Amino acid sequence: MSARVTCIVSGVVLFAGVLAEPGLCQGRQTRGDDGLQEYDQRYLRPGVGETVPDARTYKSLTPEEQRERTLRRKLRRVDELIEKGEYKEGAALLESLRVARSARDFAHVQSTLAFAYSQAGQPEKAIRHYERLLNIPATPASMGLAAHRQLARLYYGQGERQLWDEDAQRWFRRALSSMQTWIGTAPDTGPKDYLFLSRIQVELNDLEGGIASLGSAIQLAEERGVPVEEEWPVLLARLKSVRGDPAATQR
Repeated sequence: MSARVTCIVSGVVLFAGVLAEPGLCQGRQTRGDDGLQEYDQRYLRPGVGETVPDARTYKSLTPEEQRERTLRRKLRRVDELIEKGEYKEGAALLESLRVARSARDFAHVQSTLAFAYSQAGQPEKAIRHYERLLNIPATPASMGLAAHRQLARLYYGQGERQLWDEDAQRWFRRALSSMQTWIGTAPDTGPKDYLFLSRIQVELNDLEGGIASLGSAIQLAEERGVPVEEEWPVLLARLKSVRGDPAATQR
């Protein structure tokens, strides 16, 4: 069993430094580009208080309606805690709820728990709830899709923490699968999605895949008029040089 190799060439260290997006490891908060972050906020943590309030008195409700009203009230309280950044408190309140596994609300609870634990720096618990979310038949497709993107980042962060190659590779393979699901299905992916995919592929020693994905990131940024960070072409040239591309070697 060998100590984990952190990169395949010296140039690839850029992935762990200059090009690294915050939030991929060591308890930092997850951040993506603005459009994707807005997508996550919309679909991973839906507003539970958006339903029209029932004006009837509590005593006039059926037992089932009483349970529903109580659940909604607690979910609104959880949302308030999370908005204030009190992630551990919000997660604790959610954990105390009893929601039918067949209910759509159960998917929302799992999504919110995963989000709260992720922000609280507890990736193992966040992963467990995102995975549970994906196994719920009532999960909205958009919510499940966004969960794949978050899982990719959490899996990658777990891989970075491993000391041994084979342990890290298992996490990186899971990150790759989730990221490929996101990119292959999401209605609107961005350059940083392909940059992150390239980063995973390089960790898995897939040089060709890493080059292709990084090239896609640059091309997509140019097509959308998004500034291409100067390190991206530099890293692309270095990866091509490792591959043996003569033109890249001469740069």
